[in-house]
Amino acid sequence: YSLPSTDTVPIRQQPVVKPGANIPRDDLPADPQRSQVLHDRFRVVVPQGQTRGTIFSAGEALSVQSQPVTVRGIMTSLAAPPGPGPALVNVQGDSTPTASFDTIDRIQLARQVQPPYTYTVTESVPNVDIADLRTAGSDYPAWLSPYLTLYYGNRVARGTGRDADIQALAQSIVRAAGATTPYDQAKAIESWFIEKGNFTYTLTPPAAPSNVRPLDYFLFNSKKGFCQDFSTAMNVMLRMLGIPSRQMSGFGLGSYDEKLRQYSVNSLDAHSWVEVYFPGYGWTPFEPTPDGVNTPVNRPATRDQLGVPLLPSASSAPGIRPNLREPNAQPAGENTGGGPLAAIWGPLLTALAVLAILALLGALFALRWLMGVRDLPRIWQRLQFLADRLRVSRLPGDTPHEFGARLATSLPEQQEELRRLAALYTRASFRQGGLSTDELAEARRAWHAIRRSYAGLVASAWRDALRRGQVVSGKEAAASESRAPSRRR
Repeated sequence: YSLPSTDTVPIRQQPVVKPGANIPRDDLPADPQRSQVLHDRFRVVVPQGQTRGTIFSAGEALSVQSQPVTVRGIMTSLAAPPGPGPALVNVQGDSTPTASFDTIDRIQLARQVQPPYTYTVTESVPNVDIADLRTAGSDYPAWLSPYLTLYYGNRVARGTGRDADIQALAQSIVRAAGATTPYDQAKAIESWFIEKGNFTYTLTPPAAPSNVRPLDYFLFNSKKGFCQDFSTAMNVMLRMLGIPSRQMSGFGLGSYDEKLRQYSVNSLDAHSWVEVYFPGYGWTPFEPTPDGVNTPVNRPATRDQLGVPLLPSASSAPGIRPNLREPNAQPAGENTGGGPLAAIWGPLLTALAVLAILALLGALFALRWLMGVRDLPRIWQRLQFLADRLRVSRLPGDTPHEFGARLATSLPEQQEELRRLAALYTRASFRQGGLSTDELAEARRAWHAIRRSYAGLVASAWRDALRRGQVVSGKEAAASESRAPSRRR
């Protein structure tokens, strides 16, 4: 099934995204701290046709290495051309600036390959707490309309069965749970399906009678089904409650091979689940299937708990990668000799080696953090970080122009570049369509001029702060990473 293209919600297709290039998309969390970036390497050993060339990922794909891909999805930033099919966009050589997808419907390989073939996906997984999801609200953008309706074009098909009863059932579930926000309502329905005794998971559910719709028979009669039955039912209920949702199809985690240190996934791991859209946070997964393998994600309750890695709930602990024994570990009771001096020098050398590695990794991370940035929102974050180190004030009502002017006053040698970046950042935040290609290139040139002295300025500021005993707090540093321009829709 593919989303149909309409005048109000046009579907576009980018024919080729080069290996390693960023996939242009706008359905990610507005705050980068609400995402965990992962890197997964896939080795596919079945013919490309069996998976339709699908690119698999644990979250929303940001880029694909080693293989060019084609991307399809909703794009409302450009006028829809006539015709029912998806129009091509971002074609190499055209004169229009790169446009972003509102959301991605499908990512596939752009060329024929023979198995086995490999690719690595950089992906974004939600890192958001329950408190924020509860306050996300329901101010949904217009492009979400296909994910809020049950029937295309609101044309009710024949054989709709017990839609009214399903809607009443959904309302009774959320009412009994006291759920008023979209998150709590989605969680209530998810919990209702997986509550012990309500439903039975089986790969051989009883068939519905010829005059009964399978969905109705599953919900009100047999209460037995496999993952697609559960995800379909939850999606229908959510949309009847006015909550945008989509049905996802893919595979579970598979089985872990300790010798190869990798997961093996086959057709028995095929799975279907639900994702709900939350404004400002993007698509978030829910798991209504009580199969004992694919269990709901335990999200942190509040923002201060976001440092805890996202893991499946305790019942799925066998699916987590096992801890591997350290190479220098020895069995209990084994003595390698060397006396007290060896007992001291061994741990000391190990500690020094670990510190050296950590220092090298820190330097590499800092270099990448400074050198790898190319888009204007992250350039602006680096300037805010620098301003905090230099103790340049940032007032709550500051415009980019006002803040840029204060920072330029503190750095007279870079004031021309700083004022220009402030103007371009304002334009990127509020002008429909953002920056042109030439303007983006101009922003990068200005940043390159500032970047040459950036590390020295930060080091000098920290040295002065240490002398005064006034080191900028981690809270201030985190605040400098959380300010980004409003996202265009």
